[in-house]
Amino acid sequence: MTLTTNLMPVIFKAYTKRSKLCINYFSIVYLVIFSFSALPLDALSQDNVMLSPTAIKKLSLEELMNIEVTSVSKSPEKLTEVASAIQVITSEDIRRSSTTRLPDALRLASNLQVARSNAHNWAITARGFNAAPLSVNTLSDKLLVMIDGRTVYEPLLGGVSWDSQNILMEDIDRIEVVSGPGGTLWGANAINGVINVNSKSAKETQGLYASGSYGEFFKDFGAVRYGSHIDSTLFFRVYGQRYDNESSKLLNGNSANDQWDMTQGGFRMDYLPSDNTTITFQGDLYKGKQNTPSTHLDGQNVIGRLSHSFSEKSNISLQFYYDRTWRNSTAGSTFKSLINTYDADFQHHLAIGSRNRILWGTGYRIMDNRVNRAFDPPHKTLKLFNAFIQDQIALVPNLVELTLGTKLLHNDYTSFEWQPSIRLAWTPLSKLTVWTAVSRAVRTPSRFDADLTSASSPTEPFKSEKVIAYEMGYRIRPIQKISLSIATFYNTYTDLRSFNTRLPQSGFVLANNQEAKTWGIEISGNAVVSSWWRLRGGYTFLKKEFKSTSANVYEYSSLIEALDPNNQVMLQSILDLPKHFQLDFDSRYVDKIVITPTSSVPSYFIFDARLAWEHKTISIALIGQNLIKKTNREFTSGQIPRSLFANLTVRF
Repeated sequence: MTLTTNLMPVIFKAYTKRSKLCINYFSIVYLVIFSFSALPLDALSQDNVMLSPTAIKKLSLEELMNIEVTSVSKSPEKLTEVASAIQVITSEDIRRSSTTRLPDALRLASNLQVARSNAHNWAITARGFNAAPLSVNTLSDKLLVMIDGRTVYEPLLGGVSWDSQNILMEDIDRIEVVSGPGGTLWGANAINGVINVNSKSAKETQGLYASGSYGEFFKDFGAVRYGSHIDSTLFFRVYGQRYDNESSKLLNGNSANDQWDMTQGGFRMDYLPSDNTTITFQGDLYKGKQNTPSTHLDGQNVIGRLSHSFSEKSNISLQFYYDRTWRNSTAGSTFKSLINTYDADFQHHLAIGSRNRILWGTGYRIMDNRVNRAFDPPHKTLKLFNAFIQDQIALVPNLVELTLGTKLLHNDYTSFEWQPSIRLAWTPLSKLTVWTAVSRAVRTPSRFDADLTSASSPTEPFKSEKVIAYEMGYRIRPIQKISLSIATFYNTYTDLRSFNTRLPQSGFVLANNQEAKTWGIEISGNAVVSSWWRLRGGYTFLKKEFKSTSANVYEYSSLIEALDPNNQVMLQSILDLPKHFQLDFDSRYVDKIVITPTSSVPSYFIFDARLAWEHKTISIALIGQNLIKKTNREFTSGQIPRSLFANLTVRF
């Protein structure tokens, strides 16, 4: 592994521009928010336009507004009443889009910044801090990602290796995307947000499913899944899939020779011995290969989970998982990494009286990492212990709810860390929720921060990065056909990672000599235009200011750590046509990304389309991605080609 041209931004002059006072910005935002409060209560409490139950279910709007999410409080809550900036991508949203893999599906959440850098790599974050100090990977290290309760944030580089996250899209039930700190419940590294991917149970995936695609860039894909049951209490499924991806393009238009393929299989079993108990056992294994840099990777994981309800007021959950990832890359010279993760987690919900809902729990994780070079020591075992407690207090039942919580965690680099939060939700009507929150979260050091040998010898140990986040939001459904959510935030970061000079010696030192302030707004909504047309989308604005706390910080260090657009717009259109045809569009506008004072990723607009015919057990679709331009640049290096492909899917 080599540090690269990744440090090229260091030789350029930083681009800085002072912004207006954030207080002026927020005053405008709050005027917009409270202008909605001026709507007559009758308009909020009555359904101005009625839809038939069949049409509502088909369009999924009613289901979406009443869907229960768990990412904010680790307990089921109605989406309309959650005191957080959360968006939900449903299985129907995914099926009716042009997406082919999990990272692409995350583009359907407008509160995420998603940029594809080449054939096999993505940069994904919430509320900023997409970073690329390495040529072999991006380091978007402030977003926690979980798949069925298994954390895929890795301890070596910090962040998620998106090339190995290859869940079968048909099996996704929903994706919950929380922008804003989630450390009180989820622990370290949920500093800017949480992505929680939930798959369908084995009971929901009975029968045979087969799908295949062929085309350009996304060259070919095949998947088969079979689900059945032993009796009325034991359900299972098995699946296998494979895909081949063609090369992206270099900035000069030549092939990047970064072809990518992966084969994966897995299983899930759900045992329901009673109405109060569920036992789940599932696992996956995969093997893939990339070119330029030549990389071989494989991995396996297994998860066991027990959920039991003692009564309506008390239930427990116990989960264990094991995850193995292996990677062999020749990025300049051979680099091998093996990570074995063992994790146990316990949580208990209980109600005390009629006003207090308590959630407490504890967890322990062992992460054993072996590398062949670039890190000292080459073999290190990291241990992470956490304990948390949260109390949801009904100050005024069904009207005002206060949530207090904190998590205490211990890691091997910085010892004890604490992450408290306070949230307040006011729900004067079933279709109106106003919420506010103050949270503290940390990102604990990765081995890249603390053990990288090429970063010279640091003068002091690397600290955890910290944020204090202030949020306020508004969720409303003014009429039956429209839902709208607005979230504003103001974050202050301290002890951020910095690249420091090491004079008079050459080289650099990783330190904690940067601070930052970020603020912005996230708007999302759903609209049922008619019984055959639904729209969903959103707009995100992000502004940030960095400050160095040491004269040794590279002037351009902030550009290495935060490569983010100021403005984003996303729109998805789901349209039913006569004769069982469907016409769906995904479009997004992304503002320019400043890389250096003399270089940037230009702003761009992307338009994807899907034309399908679906009837009973068969679906035939023609899909086009990046239809406006032949190639499109989304991040620091590489261009993503246009992709046209056909898909055939059958279900029995």
